[in-house]
Amino acid sequence: MAEPMGDKYDAYAKRTDHWMAVLAFVFLVTWSTRIIFFASLPGGIRNTLLVVQTWIWIVFLVDIIVRTVISKKSWRYLWTHPIDVVAVVIPAARPLKILTTFTQSAAFATSKGRLQTMQAVGMSVVLLLWIGSVAVLAAERPVADSAINTFGDALWWAIVTVTTVGYGDFAPISVEGRVIAVLMMLVGIALIGVVTASVAAAFVRLTSQGDELDDEERATVRHDELVERIASLEAKLDSLTQSKPHKPQ
Repeated sequence: MAEPMGDKYDAYAKRTDHWMAVLAFVFLVTWSTRIIFFASLPGGIRNTLLVVQTWIWIVFLVDIIVRTVISKKSWRYLWTHPIDVVAVVIPAARPLKILTTFTQSAAFATSKGRLQTMQAVGMSVVLLLWIGSVAVLAAERPVADSAINTFGDALWWAIVTVTTVGYGDFAPISVEGRVIAVLMMLVGIALIGVVTASVAAAFVRLTSQGDELDDEERATVRHDELVERIASLEAKLDSLTQSKPHKPQ
């Protein structure tokens, strides 16, 4: 469970989280458009998209500074909220905050919670694949000998990398591309580990609850048996008392 950050932080987050998510989506669209369609876009549009990205970066930088200052934990906020820190570099990663669903112990307690968690997993995977694809395309396309020259190639590479399949038909050769590849592999392994751990914890919790219910049921059955036996003994005693002959006075 996340640490409390104070009333000021909670009030600020309540007012701004929605708008920051909207800005993250705008950044993702503008960034992806500028990279994927770089060759076909007029220079003026590319510059406009770059200006939009820059302003969104500034907003996210100011946001994390404000959150750090008003947080009850002060600079510890940066350590305990890594996704917010990553979002300053890549604002499109901001929606990954849905991964905090896994830190809530009650996430798998109900069928609705399990469904919401699985939806969070699906959204996170799609977002990670998209961000990785665009990032590696931006890094590899300017390199003359690179095999990753289209978004389709980049998306295929991202899928086989995150799933740790690694066919090797596409591989980054630039330093930036290889750094992105390492991050994608680590994220893929971590995401699989988090999902596995969450599902395992849910099964353990459900099993424990089932054992507690079994103990309660056994206790209830034992109580009912004792009540029946006591009632039977009382009935026999009453029968013996009634059938015993009375001595004459």
